[in-house]
This record gives sequence, structure tokens and C-alpha cells, in this order.
Amino acid sequence: MHHFIARALVPTLCLCGVLSLTGCDDDDDSTTTSSTSTSTASTSSTTTTDINIPFTAQVNSTPFTCGTTFQGVGNAVTDRYRIDDFRFYINNVRLKDRYDGKLYPVELKQDGRWQYNNMALLDFENGCVNGTKELNTQVTASLPAGKNISDFNGICFVVGLPFTENHADPASAPAPINISGMLWSWTTGRKFIRVDGVGDPDGLKTSFHIHLGSTGCSDVNKQGKQPDAPCTYANTPEICLNDFALNQHTIVADIGKILKNSNVAYNTPDTAAGCMAGNSDTECQFIFPLLGLDFIYNDGVNPAITFPKQEQVFIGFK
Repeated sequence: MHHFIARALVPTLCLCGVLSLTGCDDDDDSTTTSSTSTSTASTSSTTTTDINIPFTAQVNSTPFTCGTTFQGVGNAVTDRYRIDDFRFYINNVRLKDRYDGKLYPVELKQDGRWQYNNMALLDFENGCVNGTKELNTQVTASLPAGKNISDFNGICFVVGLPFTENHADPASAPAPINISGMLWSWTTGRKFIRVDGVGDPDGLKTSFHIHLGSTGCSDVNKQGKQPDAPCTYANTPEICLNDFALNQHTIVADIGKILKNSNVAYNTPDTAAGCMAGNSDTECQFIFPLLGLDFIYNDGVNPAITFPKQEQVFIGFK
């Protein structure tokens, strides 16, 4: 598998209320989606080529299956980890031209289920605990007019959602940004990544989740709606993969790699279960840097500490 350094960008919402620097949690899905979209690569009379960009989920290179307990997750003796949910949003998919090095945006297919405008939801859970039975493990799109598959040798995209769509009213937002299981609240926005798991499921039964979203989303009027300014921490990492070839490679999202420095069977008392993006959440200092994001730890008492981003290991390809 190949990896590339991710660059952090910036902006999200929270159901636990209007918090300035804390993330929070929500659970089940009640909204809707359907089956995986499919299309075959073809060239139309207007020289527009349709493409599929496949994704797969793994845990330390082992194929992910919802509800499975994986061994060897994290850095502690109690390293068994059952994973019951795995989904994430991406947006702004671009391909790198092998000749001029420029990034060209692709046009996503508007399927009314998994893709809307330039955003897509990748869904690897099958409703084993929460969520829906339907999976979506690909992005379907069209190349820029006049371009061919062989013109490109890299791909970039952003994990998460743009600020406006992230904070859109969930009651009227279209699929896939209306999925209730990916919501926090109108002010804080959506969960960009949702991993729900249980550490040491046969013993300590420690809930340990990864919920990435924007933090520091201000609501001066206390109306519980859209923030009145950009969130302090967008938490939207950009992923760029060099030497990625369309129709040859699959993008891999590996949960085990972002948990390699974590004890999945322990959670700091009086904090959210696992890492839910809160800036006072101790567990996040081991996870954010591996997503290619700086993490600003602020317990509200001591001076803030920055845990700098490292090479992102979450996304690669095979």
C-alpha cells in the first residue's frame, strides 16, 4: 500500500449543544439510503469518460466486516476490538494530470443516494448494529471533457464536507448529507468519519469510537442552528495519493492504522468514548496526527498543547 502526506484544511455541528471546542456523539440512523451505484467506464460522443473509483475498508490490512472482532488493534495487551460502524464523507475529488501536474476536478454522478454536488458518502457498515443494510464502496464520476483515463497518475480529495453543506438544515438537506447517523447537530455539523467500536468486547467492554467533525463552532445567539462564523477547527484533512491509476487501483481506508497508538480498551474518565473530536479529549492526541491533522489539546485549565500532524496513514491504495 502507498501513502502520501495529507494536508489539513478547515470546517462542522454537535447534538450535545452549542460547544465551542468540544465534539460530541449521536447514534442511530432513521434517514434513508439505498443500494450501491454502479456504472461502467465508457466514452461518449462528447468525449466524456465515466469512471468508478473503488474504495475498500480494512483493519490492519485485514478486510473489514461489520460486527467483527479484530485482534492486534492498538498498543495495549487488551487489543481485541469489535467494530460496529464505519462510514465517512469525502468531497472535492480531483485527478492529477501526468503531463502538466495540474489537478482536474471530476464531476460526480448525481444519484440521489450516495452523491450530491461534489460530495459522497462511503458506507462500509451493513446495519449490524446501527446504520443501514446498503453499502456504498465507490465514487462514480465523469472525467473532464477530452481527458482519458491514461492522462492521470494521482488523486486528491478532502475527507469531510464543505462548511455550508456541513451546516445545512438536516430537515431539508438532500441525501447523503441528511443521514441521521452522521449528524451531531445543526451548529456543529456532521460526523465526517464515524467508527463505532468496543475494546476488549469479551472483558472490559469499553466503548471506543472515532467521530471526526469540526469543533469551535460558535452560536452567539444560542439558537442551535448554523454557526455565526467559520468553526475554529474544520478538521477536514486533504488526502493526495501519487501514482494512483484509474481502473487499476483501489483506495483503502484502514481503521487499524489510525488506532496504532491507542489503547482501545481504556477511555479517560469523564470524556467522550474514544475520540469524538473534542479538544479536551485525551484520546484524540493519539489519533488526529495520524489523520494528518494538528490536534490542539485544551483542558480549560492548563496552557493548550499542540500535537502536530504526522504523515496520514488512514488512506492509501492497493
